[in-house]
Amino acid sequence: MTEKALYYEDVNVGDELPPLVKEITSVSMVMYAAATWDFHRYHHDGDYARGKGMRASFLDGQEMGGFLAQQVVDWAGTDATLKRLAFRYTNFVFGGDTLTCKGRVSSKSEEGGQGMVECELWIENQKGERVLDQGKAKVALPTRGKA
Repeated sequence: MTEKALYYEDVNVGDELPPLVKEITSVSMVMYAAATWDFHRYHHDGDYARGKGMRASFLDGQEMGGFLAQQVVDWAGTDATLKRLAFRYTNFVFGGDTLTCKGRVSSKSEEGGQGMVECELWIENQKGERVLDQGKAKVALPTRGKA
């Protein structure tokens, strides 16, 4: 997480967010299911998932939203506010996959006295394939003298 404040004035369109890497394991998938009370068998029972035609158990897609939220908040810092997050899944993620969350600043504006920054976001697997795209985040950053 950004230890010092990230100010609106210091952000430029085209700036890249630091990538966030996540190793997906069967244990992490079960832990997420437990934390969210989403125990659908697709996410923890490999035999069940294979019986339904899948390669193996697969990641609950909402967890990828959590990864993106973490990436944005880690970049923006504790003085920022994540206002909106949206995304679209494009591929399944399985245990053993490595995901890299990526993003860049796509626009800046001032709204109601706040510095608003919009970011485009996506997630790639270890093969460089996008497993999530069309991600967008809107973040309110402090402005100088108004932190």
